[in-house]
Amino acid sequence: MPDFDWDNIRHFLEVVKQGSATKAARALGVNQSTVSRRMTTLEEQLGAALFDRSHSNLWLITPIGERLAAVANTMRDQANEIERLAFSSTQEISGTVRLTVGDFSMREIIIGIVEGFCRDFPNIEIEFIVSDTGLDLSAREADIAVRGTDAPPPNVIGKRIGEVSYRVYGVKKYYDQFVAGDRTMPCISWLGDGTTRPAWIRRNFPDCAIVHRVNSATVGVEMAKQAMGLLQVDCMAGDVERKLYRIPVNFVEKGWGFWVLSHVDLRTTPRVRLLRDRLVRSLTEKLPLIEGRAPIRPEASQ
Repeated sequence: MPDFDWDNIRHFLEVVKQGSATKAARALGVNQSTVSRRMTTLEEQLGAALFDRSHSNLWLITPIGERLAAVANTMRDQANEIERLAFSSTQEISGTVRLTVGDFSMREIIIGIVEGFCRDFPNIEIEFIVSDTGLDLSAREADIAVRGTDAPPPNVIGKRIGEVSYRVYGVKKYYDQFVAGDRTMPCISWLGDGTTRPAWIRRNFPDCAIVHRVNSATVGVEMAKQAMGLLQVDCMAGDVERKLYRIPVNFVEKGWGFWVLSHVDLRTTPRVRLLRDRLVRSLTEKLPLIEGRAPIRPEASQ
């Protein structure tokens, strides 16, 4: 008998609830193709169709699908009960966890995760350290680090969530100019690049006359929103900005690995383990946004 992936069951229940893969994907924050693929896998494992998909975008549940939904709802209730039992056993855990994050777009996501964690574990205090430079986990400068890196330091344990993806973004007028063949628009780069233009500017905008430079992603995004230039930035930042459009360039620079790290000596410290596991689970659910695969409004997805 095949081992069933609970995530497939969770996606199945959302399709049943929403009535279509498109609506379920929107509710789950994933691509429609992800939902469809999971449903196909589940149907192959069962050897039976769970939905009648012949009615345009409407997915009608089949009789066997209805029977599975009843069992799956019981599974969900049992999973929730397990989580409640785990929560009740850890309510008395207290102390401080020092968490460091870097890029501002990452901070936006993680603040929401930490807020939910603090509701569940009100006796744990969080020290939130914002730093784009590495902190020494072995010296207890931080207990947990969320970092974009391809080379985690020694003496740490971690989970590679995925890869941070980048795109080039600009306001609508620059998008229109680009589509019309203009490559002279101003660009925004990093102070660390010195006087050398990064590859994404050299290869996509060889005729660019003006390159502004910043040392802050926050400032760079705001400058791009004010039509001061085009900016290469991670999709976590660009895709959520309604004023910014993906510019359909031929080249973007490769992103970094996306890690949740903690020191090996703290792997069994309950408060650290609880927050680390919550970050891993929640960030994995947001992987489509991190990797640039999350649904965005059609006109901005070019």
